Amino acid sequence: MTDSPRISVLINNYNYASFLPDAIDSALQQPYQDVEVVVVDDGSSDNSDEVIAAYGDRIIPVLKQNGGQASAFNAGFAVSTGDIICFLDADDYFSGNKLTRVLEMWRTHPDAGWLFHTLEDVDEAGCGVGAIAPLASGYVDYRQTMFYGQNLPAFPATTGLCFRRDVLAKVLPMPEEIRISADQFLRLSAVFLSPGMLLSEAVAVHRIHGKNLFAAREDTALLSADTNLKAAYHLRSRFPKMKRFANGMFAHALGQLLARKGVGGALNLPEAQAYIQAYWTVDVWVSGVARTLYNFFKTTFQARYFKLFDLDAAKHTPA
Repeated sequence: MTDSPRISVLINNYNYASFLPDAIDSALQQPYQDVEVVVVDDGSSDNSDEVIAAYGDRIIPVLKQNGGQASAFNAGFAVSTGDIICFLDADDYFSGNKLTRVLEMWRTHPDAGWLFHTLEDVDEAGCGVGAIAPLASGYVDYRQTMFYGQNLPAFPATTGLCFRRDVLAKVLPMPEEIRISADQFLRLSAVFLSPGMLLSEAVAVHRIHGKNLFAAREDTALLSADTNLKAAYHLRSRFPKMKRFANGMFAHALGQLLARKGVGGALNLPEAQAYIQAYWTVDVWVSGVARTLYNFFKTTFQARYFKLFDLDAAKHTPA
């Protein structure tokens, strides 16, 4: 990578016309010169196409039929040319020094394949909505951690993710069956493939509002378990050496789904059937069953506890 690499900002949008200008402007107004802004509209039904058209040749538009977040990631990367790829959700926006700080970090550690940074959570009006949990800045390597199936720290959402192109090219195109929370596949793939960097500064804003308030949905834990199970299958298929980590991730998600959907509902997922048939050998069953049962009973207990005391399980149950 050169001292002055091109940076591609990939904005994925679906029915966020009211927020989209803030996202695009925050990318175009970065002081760094060699930046291309790719805006992927995933078949919006609002006036997002008009917003995108208003920017003319200042951006690279990609207008496609609705296919989900993974398909938007694939489409944006396919037309991008940057050496560094920074993702941006259409309802979020970058701080003014985002790309400057990203480049400073990469010049310090040019071999890093990815950079994840802290996000500042704000409401629809831009006001802070609570304490930020910053990442610990520095150069990190979790490849052995994943190889041995050990736990990872929490990583930020899509807008906090940046990748070196050659690393991301080993990840994308990704399976388009992962329609939501596709950033999970991006993060885990890159962390398995390469050392990277964490930045504690909140150099972008994650906007919390009525349309994306995922944590407040009653089915948050169910959707997370569903997505994690799908991600586990596709990660295991793409990266066989990640089997220990993927096996643990699958068992964890399967236990949650069994508690919430029953055997029929959990095993009805094509990825669940495929994983069990292809990867759950005798040795995996020995370690996987215990984890599955633990998460089954844990999820069952939590559901009954919150119902008994009339609490909001969506706000208390971890994904």
